[in-house]
Amino acid sequence: MWKNYLKTSFRNLIRHKGYTLINIIGLTSGIAVSIFILLWILDEVSYDRFLTNGDRIFSVMIHSELPDASISTHTVPPAVLKDVLLAEIPEIEAAARYSFETDLLVKNGTVGFNETGIYADSAFFGVFTFPFLKGTPGNHPGELNTIVISESLAEKLFPQENPIGKSVILNQNQDLTVSGIFRDIPVNSRLQFDFVIPFELYLKENPWMQNWQSGGSRTAVLLRENSSIPNSKISDLIQANCAECTSIPFLFPYQKLRLHGEFENGVNVGGRIQQVYLFGAVALLILVMACINFINLATARSGTRGREVGVRKSFGAGRSELILQFIMESVLLSWLALIFAVLLVQLLLPFFNQVTEKSVSLELTNPVFLLGILSITLLTGILSGSYPALVLSGFNPIKVLKGDSRSMLSGSSVRKVLVVAQFATSAILVVGSIAVYQQITFISERNLGFDKENILVIDQNEGIVKNYAGIKNDLLQLSGVSNIAFGGNSIFSVPITSPDPVWPGKSDQSTLNFKIYRCDEGFLPTLNIPLRAGRNFAGIQDASNYLINKKAAEVMGLDPEQAVGTELEMWNGKGQIIGITEDFHNDNLRRDIEPMIFMYSENIGYHYFIKVSGLTPIAATVDQIQSVFKKHNPDYPFEFTFLEEVFDREYRSEQVIGKLALAFTVVAILISGLGLFGLASFTAERRTKEIGIRKVLGASAFSLSLLLCSDFALLVLVSLGIGFPLAWYFIDQFLADFTFHTEVRWTLYLLTAIAMLGLTFLSVGYHTIKAAWTNPVESLQTEG
Repeated sequence: MWKNYLKTSFRNLIRHKGYTLINIIGLTSGIAVSIFILLWILDEVSYDRFLTNGDRIFSVMIHSELPDASISTHTVPPAVLKDVLLAEIPEIEAAARYSFETDLLVKNGTVGFNETGIYADSAFFGVFTFPFLKGTPGNHPGELNTIVISESLAEKLFPQENPIGKSVILNQNQDLTVSGIFRDIPVNSRLQFDFVIPFELYLKENPWMQNWQSGGSRTAVLLRENSSIPNSKISDLIQANCAECTSIPFLFPYQKLRLHGEFENGVNVGGRIQQVYLFGAVALLILVMACINFINLATARSGTRGREVGVRKSFGAGRSELILQFIMESVLLSWLALIFAVLLVQLLLPFFNQVTEKSVSLELTNPVFLLGILSITLLTGILSGSYPALVLSGFNPIKVLKGDSRSMLSGSSVRKVLVVAQFATSAILVVGSIAVYQQITFISERNLGFDKENILVIDQNEGIVKNYAGIKNDLLQLSGVSNIAFGGNSIFSVPITSPDPVWPGKSDQSTLNFKIYRCDEGFLPTLNIPLRAGRNFAGIQDASNYLINKKAAEVMGLDPEQAVGTELEMWNGKGQIIGITEDFHNDNLRRDIEPMIFMYSENIGYHYFIKVSGLTPIAATVDQIQSVFKKHNPDYPFEFTFLEEVFDREYRSEQVIGKLALAFTVVAILISGLGLFGLASFTAERRTKEIGIRKVLGASAFSLSLLLCSDFALLVLVSLGIGFPLAWYFIDQFLADFTFHTEVRWTLYLLTAIAMLGLTFLSVGYHTIKAAWTNPVESLQTEG
């Protein structure tokens, strides 16, 4: 029986090559998209899952009140909170502070590399179970001369040698001993580093971190087994130790930070998990669209298989057997599509990894992945074949064998509903993907209030700190360099905030937080940030004076035009406000411009900015800049990026969504177009005699085309009427996440409607014109 079913299925697929090809292309596209999305989802959900006791690791986070009374949530609690947590919360087994990743020069005496590392407490490897290959974590309390390195860094520094006990020099000024080698950090880890050094060194370099009102590092804790999350006990620990503090700490599962780590006004709103849900829904929709093609073509062609059903029933075949046969036929088609889909995915995987910045691979030996794609294929086959199987198996054999199969045909209304669903989905994807691209373009072209073009960003290293004056002087002699400046952090996302500033008239109950940015006198002219009033820093003599932005003056209750000369006390001591800058975007465009205070500094921070004039070819200027740095810093590799690239990285998530959405939209349109093409072909074939009669009676090819196209065009218009309101809703929700966003105009919907109607006329018109040009004598001789 099974052999007969398979043989019959193959014969039917081969006999109707055109429809088989349409179905295979549609199903291949749908399954390939599903495989890509499955690979992406499996990679996303795998982050930090390799950690032993990962379900007991929690990140210490805090809620802080902003000037507008909203709540900001972040992962930089006071560094001094850790000891209080260990002393007062019995549920906590271990706790560790660790810095943000930083790039430092690591040398073994002769060979050096600029590597990414972190400062961390001695308990770090007790909380995070990154496996060790040799030695121990070292870094015991009070022991400041040890370093642990990754296996890849060990091989670079000490090839074919045992690094344990050997000396390395960090940033040319710290002699450390290698105490351990840990296995390279997996790519699916939120933390990425190649060395770990004592956190006490970080505190020595940043003594301000001992203040209860200052952040600057991260803290993670390991709860005891079977302990509940003690957030109620933790919530008042900061205020209990700092009367003027208003921040509220809490624990959040570390393994959930990747997908669920976003907060709005103190409420967890998810995060990248929305992307997982979104792409999962898109994969399902595209698969359903491919199945719709199969259903529509199978039910439309049901009349041509009526006699087969009648003969089988007359020989005793039951309805269940017929249903099984037709489902097997669709499953067979799905398996064929799977083979082509796997080949297609393998071919396009490098491009997919480039777009998503991942390194996923097609691991057919992975049981989870294999079960996933097999389930998708089987589900697709069953979903595609179920409705046609029910329709075909329900034919009355007597009527069918009498040639009355057409009278038994049903499902015309169902096919119309399915076509509407297909094109409504396509309309949502088209409008949505274009809207995402418009927002990305809006972001990239928006005037940020400063220049980001032709500016090199170089991370701080000890060589620059020691030789900054000489480097700056030599660089300014180059014709291609117009300015050089120091800046403490990325200007696009300033991480340091503080309620510490004191000015005349500040309320004792004030909880205002200000972004704090350290820079020198070159920063404003290098980024071309305009001054609204007053003057710029003039050098080290302004070490205790401050610049503020217009927003800061307003929240302080000062007139931006009259604020110059106002006393202000901050970490650099008591001084004056000497200048007011115009407001500029100092955070992600999802958020509003925040009040900012500039403090004078030449070395407390991470970045140096070099403005390239553009009068000389940039490549030649970069070579000259490299020569200057090699002259003053021969031991340090010359590494840089452009400020525009740093800006783009802030919105990489949106860019990935936009590119993938566009690709999925193309696939959806392809599938919809193929389905329409197949239905139009069959409709024209079924109405050949009608077309012949109308042509004999004088109908033109154009009028005949219009006649057949009108039915499909009406379905497309209905689908647009359904899809456009849904698209508007989803776009509105997406743009609501941005304080600054583009406006989606009605012309986008109009152009989408024109394009989809154009696709309809092309798909249907081709078959209609072909039928209209057929000799009417031949048309009238057709059967049926």
